[in-house]
Amino acid sequence: MSSTEEGRNLFAKGEYDQAAKHFWQAILFHSKAKVENNNQEVYSVKDAFDPFLQCYSNMGSVIDAYLFIAKESIGRKQWDMASVYIKQAFHIDANSKEAMLLKASLDQEIKMEQELRTKAINDEQIQKATEFYNLGTKYFDAKNFEAAAEAFDRSCEIGKGNIDFGGACTNAVYCRSNIMKWGFNGTQFEKDMETIETITQKEVDLFRSVDSDGQIHWKRSTSAHPHMMLGYPMKNSMLKRYVAESYAALDEPQARYKLNNGNLLDLPSDLPFDHKNNITRFDGDKLRIGFVSSAFSSKAVLYLSYKMFDFFNREKVEVHIYSIGKPDSSKFIENSMRGVDWRERVKSNVDMFHDVQSLKHDHISLARKIYDDKIQILIEWDGYARQGFRAQGLFALRPAPIQILHQEFLGTTGGAFVDYIITDQVTSPESLQKLYVEKFIYLPNHFFSKGHAIQSEVKRPTYKFQPKEIPYKLGTGTPQENRCLSESEASTKEVSFVYCNFNKFLKLNPETIMSWIEILRNVPNSIICLLENPPSGIPYLRQFVNDVASQFDDGDNGEDLNSRIHFLSWQANPFDHQMRSQDFCNVVLDSYPYNGHTTGVDALFGGVPIITRSDGEDMASRVTTSGNKVLGLEKLNAKSPSQLVDIAIKMGTNAKYFQSIRKRLIATCLKQNPMHPYWDVKRYVRNFERGLFMAWDNFVNNRGMVVENIYVKETRNINIFRKKEEL
Repeated sequence: MSSTEEGRNLFAKGEYDQAAKHFWQAILFHSKAKVENNNQEVYSVKDAFDPFLQCYSNMGSVIDAYLFIAKESIGRKQWDMASVYIKQAFHIDANSKEAMLLKASLDQEIKMEQELRTKAINDEQIQKATEFYNLGTKYFDAKNFEAAAEAFDRSCEIGKGNIDFGGACTNAVYCRSNIMKWGFNGTQFEKDMETIETITQKEVDLFRSVDSDGQIHWKRSTSAHPHMMLGYPMKNSMLKRYVAESYAALDEPQARYKLNNGNLLDLPSDLPFDHKNNITRFDGDKLRIGFVSSAFSSKAVLYLSYKMFDFFNREKVEVHIYSIGKPDSSKFIENSMRGVDWRERVKSNVDMFHDVQSLKHDHISLARKIYDDKIQILIEWDGYARQGFRAQGLFALRPAPIQILHQEFLGTTGGAFVDYIITDQVTSPESLQKLYVEKFIYLPNHFFSKGHAIQSEVKRPTYKFQPKEIPYKLGTGTPQENRCLSESEASTKEVSFVYCNFNKFLKLNPETIMSWIEILRNVPNSIICLLENPPSGIPYLRQFVNDVASQFDDGDNGEDLNSRIHFLSWQANPFDHQMRSQDFCNVVLDSYPYNGHTTGVDALFGGVPIITRSDGEDMASRVTTSGNKVLGLEKLNAKSPSQLVDIAIKMGTNAKYFQSIRKRLIATCLKQNPMHPYWDVKRYVRNFERGLFMAWDNFVNNRGMVVENIYVKETRNINIFRKKEEL
């Protein structure tokens, strides 16, 4: 189906945001479509551009369409086009702050383009490198990762020696990671990881400094992005902290763009806010906490966490939401979510829901609002997972005395303006504190919020499976019977065991797949069920398996192994997606060093055990290790790749052992009065609240200094809420 056709279908369903993306893709690839059709025009640019604008019109904001085009043009360094659409935006709203910000960004980009010429390569080479970089960006936006990687590689090669083209090199690596283009036996992947480490270390040496007071300074950000780094197995884990530091250094200047000409102004004299000598302004008996996010809609963080808001002690805690993102369209809620609107559910369970979309890029005004609301603890729910959507610059202005990272981005922010990370002692042991800028609030049990056990739409696991139906129906059949919906009958033998992983391909790597191949070879008639995310990565995985198998001398071959690796398409509805875990999976083989997080919770509440590696240092690599410990499944935590293989083989060949593990896991899901601590949201919120009160207590007692980690211990029948005069 073409992009225009897909756009029309989504438009008819009222999914205007997604429809606009498809129409934009059609605009970008108009010329290519014509060439592929023997130079016969398949559609005109107007055929895609008019409905693109209509999508934004139906969403009530044509100006956002012009701003989107301008932003895209800036990203491609198409300055003239960007200027045209910024002017169009000003015609609609002469005082548009986002248009002013884009104008400032455009002017700054042009200025930097002129200033950052170096003697290392001549002007012609710079132009060629830039052209290939822009082409790579174009392909990346269209999710054509193969073409994007090739274009970025050309930009990297031409710009070699010019530090400004480091981003082309790291982008090429990221694109290949998305489609598992690792080369023979992973040789390209090894080169790619070396590229990331070499470029990042060079940038650390050039741009990072520490002054006599211990303050960290960066001249510019690194080429690699913090969220990108989570999936890379680095020899030096500190590089991930350094990358985060470099991006945090941009937050404070981001808030100081002079909106009319792009110059950086001095901050107003009262910013960043200083709370140390003004604690008495926080009146009242309630602790005021605020959550900031662009994802108060049908996003994973809300899927996992919105039930938290049912259980805050409203007599002692006042909860504010600062939503900088758009709500889902009513048709999307009706059709894709079947009427479930997490945003509205949150609204009904908090004291104040502030829709602050208009302040998304006006960080100073947003900071002042939060300050005026007397928020004592501000919680970040985006992190670097939503770069470009989060309120970058807000936390650097210190709108609240205590600022905390929770849930969405699992790693350090690198910013001195974030005081704590919510975590636990297994996920972030004190021995690895050097990898973080922040202190820890250690929660008991598990730091991850999860509401599966009390969401009525989420299916509870069952010890017995429902009879298989043909054609397949959700909630029926065993994993062996459903065979990952494979239509292949290459083998007439029954499937003995089904291993799964439903993460994006970018979380996988050669070492992981080699472990899986070894498991398949030792568990006869077993299969692996994966998610085709994206489909373009499947041929590269198949080729990798063939290459590895070509070196076996015992008769196993790539064709046989590939016939046992199957793929499911993406399921848009989160509840249907969660149900598929029980239908298709006996065991999940976790990704490393970037664990399955939301997919992991889905699997566990489907009664599907997860085998994971526990030898990682990164926060994102230890989430499942901690969860298994709380669930009493420590035996599934492997200390090495070889031990993971051994555990997986035992699970797949020892039915009695597997069933004992599965039953133990399901029992935790079904346990009531009291619920199991891993699934008990009310208990989680009680501990979460206690951690916040302890943080506030520390702030008051230490005159605003964050000096130590906080250890939350569960204590029955204790009043964790103290009035202000008791602090």
